[in-house]
Amino acid sequence: MRKFFLVLIAISFAAVANAQIYAGGSLSFSTNSNAESTTVSIAPEVGYDLNDKFSLGAVLGLYTYSADGGYSTNVLSIKPYVRYSLLRFGPVNLFTDAAFTYMKPKNGDGTWELGLYPGVAAPLGNKVSAVAHIGCVAYNSDTTFGIGVGNVASAGLYYHF
Repeated sequence: MRKFFLVLIAISFAAVANAQIYAGGSLSFSTNSNAESTTVSIAPEVGYDLNDKFSLGAVLGLYTYSADGGYSTNVLSIKPYVRYSLLRFGPVNLFTDAAFTYMKPKNGDGTWELGLYPGVAAPLGNKVSAVAHIGCVAYNSDTTFGIGVGNVASAGLYYHF
C-alpha cells in the first residue's frame, strides 16, 4: 500500500512539473454616477492549462463597495472556472470562461452566479501575458438573467511558469 502511494505521489509531481501553470490577477476601480457608488477590487488568480484548448483555474476576489450616504461593505468571492480557447490569431487568444462565482458580503447573505465571461489574452514577453475580460452572460441567485458589456470588464497580468 505504501508503494502505491509513493508511485501516486511521483506521478503527481511529474504531471505538475510538465504543467503549464499561470498565476496573476487584476486590480480594478470603477464608479457608477447613477448609483453614486465606487468599487475597488483585487482578484488574484491561478490556473492550469490542461491542453491547447482547455484550462482550469480559480479567482479569489476582495471587493470594497461604497455609496453616497455612508454605506460601504466588503465582499469576498471565489470563482472556479473552466476556460475554453475559441480562436487564436497568432499569439493572441480569444477565450471564454464558464464560471461559478460565490460572493459573501461582510454583513449579509451570500449570493452566487453562473455565467460565461469572454476574454482575450496577448503575450507581453516570454512568460508574461495581458488578459482582459469584457462582458458576460450570467444567471444569479437573485433569479436574474443578464447580458452585460460595459459594466463587466477587467484587465490583468499572468505569469506563466
